[in-house]
Amino acid sequence: MPNYDVEDEELPPTNPIPPATQNVGSSSGAGSSFSIEDNIANMNKRLEELFLLSNSRHEEVVGLIRGIDTRISNLEHRFDEEFTHDDDMSAEF
Repeated sequence: MPNYDVEDEELPPTNPIPPATQNVGSSSGAGSSFSIEDNIANMNKRLEELFLLSNSRHEEVVGLIRGIDTRISNLEHRFDEEFTHDDDMSAEF
């Protein structure tokens, strides 16, 4: 278990923070560089696309659920009509 009480212990060296113009998270190539504004604009565009896709998918799922609800409602009405026409079901048994 490490001893955190020792103040004289040297910490491992940390990597320097890259300059803001260096494209660190991209796999497109080491030679390309973008400004922070370009990265933010790109992230905003991707976030908006994700939001629109999420809304589209939500609307699709809600539509499917409404369709299922309508089908269940139609079945309920069909069974209600069949059972209201046959007042005395005990006669069949």
